Amino acid sequence: MLPDAAINSRNIRAILFMVVAIFFMSTMDAVAKLLVQADYSVVQILAIRGAVLMPALCVWLFTHGGLGSVKTRQYKGHALRIILGVLAPLLFFLSLRKLPLADATVIFFISPFVMTALSVPLFKEKVGVHRWGAIIVGFMGVLFVMQPTSGLLEIEAFMVLGGSLCYCGIMLTGRVLSRTETTFTIVFYSNIGLMVITGAFALFTWEPMPLQDIGFVVLMAILSLAGNICLIKSFAMGEVGVIAPFEYTGLLWAVLLGFFIFGDFPAVNVWIGVVVIAGSGLYMIYRENLKHGIDRQG
Repeated sequence: MLPDAAINSRNIRAILFMVVAIFFMSTMDAVAKLLVQADYSVVQILAIRGAVLMPALCVWLFTHGGLGSVKTRQYKGHALRIILGVLAPLLFFLSLRKLPLADATVIFFISPFVMTALSVPLFKEKVGVHRWGAIIVGFMGVLFVMQPTSGLLEIEAFMVLGGSLCYCGIMLTGRVLSRTETTFTIVFYSNIGLMVITGAFALFTWEPMPLQDIGFVVLMAILSLAGNICLIKSFAMGEVGVIAPFEYTGLLWAVLLGFFIFGDFPAVNVWIGVVVIAGSGLYMIYRENLKHGIDRQG
């Protein structure tokens, strides 16, 4: 067992990796918003991003066992995850044509509550009264952000909601697949599937892109890869209960990037939603840590 000083040191480094990872992901979303507002097809953006990532994945493949390392029998599971992996960014990026980055990010943060709720029927996990309360309050916070602006809810808000639900499906199917598949195998099939599907649809909507805009898509791919690497390092290095709250720095980055790049300043309802959602999520994490603390003592 590691001494407390070593654990604290690892946790601090893990927190730094988490904060940097979320910054990379938030910046990727901001770059995506620039591109979709320039009227580029989202499937075209995703297809190019997937193509940019493939060489790195191929290098990884042939330095870690070759094609034999991605053999699988979980075709249905991978297929489902690929479909969800296409829909999640597609819906989220489409919503950014109109929604401010902060608004979209706040609504997207419903995913931790949905995953916790679905863990009961899917994985037979126990969720106590306190965490159910946090889930309900979190949903209320999202609804508050989605409140009508002109008597009708904006369709883009429902796109974010749909994207968030698909993201939950990605995480949950990944958890099921991880019982028999390696992390690389899951990532490899997801990226290849996304590239093939979006590439096929992009043929019908393709528009020539100047070198600068292609550079933005390449930047998205680099940010995505760097963000995922930092996330993996963070969770491998630190305690989940310690680092998980720092995912909520994504709300701060979304507000700052939205303001400095697009001149968007969140409305009062969005600020209230941020407080409610982040507060509910942090309370849920606190209860989880408390439960594990009691289990360890027992």
